[in-house]
Amino acid sequence: MLDHYVLIGQTPVECELLEWAEAFETMDRHMAKSSLFDLCVVSTVFLGLDHSFGDGPPLLFETMLFWEDEGGNEQTRCSTWLEAEEQHARMVKYAGSPTAVLAYCKRMLSSWWDDACRSWREA
Repeated sequence: MLDHYVLIGQTPVECELLEWAEAFETMDRHMAKSSLFDLCVVSTVFLGLDHSFGDGPPLLFETMLFWEDEGGNEQTRCSTWLEAEEQHARMVKYAGSPTAVLAYCKRMLSSWWDDACRSWREA
């Protein structure tokens, strides 16, 4: 098992390490990027390496949700281009849901409150 992949069109194809490294220098790995409310970005990329680590089908695509002032704390991975398109659409739908937006607001308010309390104690 090689664990290194390049995209031929929309199809991941296994390859040797040197071929993978040369292709990766110039390959555009971004599949989709969506911004919502100027609060978050959903990004889907081709990883090029199997992230299943031998447990099931190769996981070659990753979708992450990046909220403003936070790292990417929501992430999903899948095997095919079609699955990646579907998982991107699901993540965009989730990010736009009241549940996700309110959870983000709650985290930001909690962080603000913690910072304010810390500043007050230090003053």
